[in-house]
Amino acid sequence: MTLVKLPIYGTKGLEALKQVEARLHEICRGNDSQTPVFSAVLQGGKRLRPALVILFGSFAPAPRAELVDVATAVELIHTASLVHDDIIDHAGHRRGIPTISARFGNHQAVLYGDFLFARAFALLTQHGQTGILANMTRAISLMCEGEMEQSALRFDCNLTEADYMAYVHKKTAFFLSSCCLAGAEVCGLSPVYQRHITAFGLQLGYAFQLTDDLLDYCGTGEVTGKPVLHDLAEGYLTLPVIRLLRTHSHGPFLRRLIEERDFSAANMDYVRAALESTGILDDVRRKASLLLMRAKQNLARLPAVPERAFLSRLADHVLNRQH
Repeated sequence: MTLVKLPIYGTKGLEALKQVEARLHEICRGNDSQTPVFSAVLQGGKRLRPALVILFGSFAPAPRAELVDVATAVELIHTASLVHDDIIDHAGHRRGIPTISARFGNHQAVLYGDFLFARAFALLTQHGQTGILANMTRAISLMCEGEMEQSALRFDCNLTEADYMAYVHKKTAFFLSSCCLAGAEVCGLSPVYQRHITAFGLQLGYAFQLTDDLLDYCGTGEVTGKPVLHDLAEGYLTLPVIRLLRTHSHGPFLRRLIEERDFSAANMDYVRAALESTGILDDVRRKASLLLMRAKQNLARLPAVPERAFLSRLADHVLNRQH
């Protein structure tokens, strides 16, 4: 079971997460011959988003069936977005298995992604949670906007840190925050608590993306499930590269490399070494750590239930993860 990847043992929500796992495999299959085959895309996920729903939904008594369905819906939305991302990125593998688009073609992948979105919306409307549904549809809209902006800015060496953080907000942070808030809404936490939960989720989301940036340079393909330096080769300039472009010692060479699409092995080794020697990777890691510290400050303003401690550990896990 994928739950072992998250440090949440001992919570009363663990049983609910097991129910989410079963629910996922139950409703991601249609009544046809193809969707059961495609459902392998759910294997290997961290289940971070449903865990956030369950944990924040455990701060006060909540209807178990509703909480499980909302948690299942957010994982379906996340998986659907990955299926579509794999088409855009021409990705061959995801979580160590062939992507739907690589194995069955883009046509089938688009349809299955839409199928998962539809299943998620059905779960959210079933319980009349209009506020959660509105927030999730906004999250999907923002993810699409962020993806379009990121695509338009590929290979753009004039990209600023503010530009980058703006589409991180849209692509990653807002959705994670929406998952946290969804759990709080199911269990009826007060608006004051919900504001702190929203802030926690946003800061967690920014830190999560910055850690992803670092893994593109510090990780290994065997662990992360994608080739190292993949983002740069595809023209996606993440925060480490944006900062390296601003240095006098390496910026001009890196700009030429990007503009000429000269991503040879030797040049990639140069970029990785430059990021390490300038301390930029350490700086980005410190930025992620600061964001998580602020996230935990918001967390500390919530009731002192056991789930709060596990959420704090979960934040630390985001920074220290290897994939």
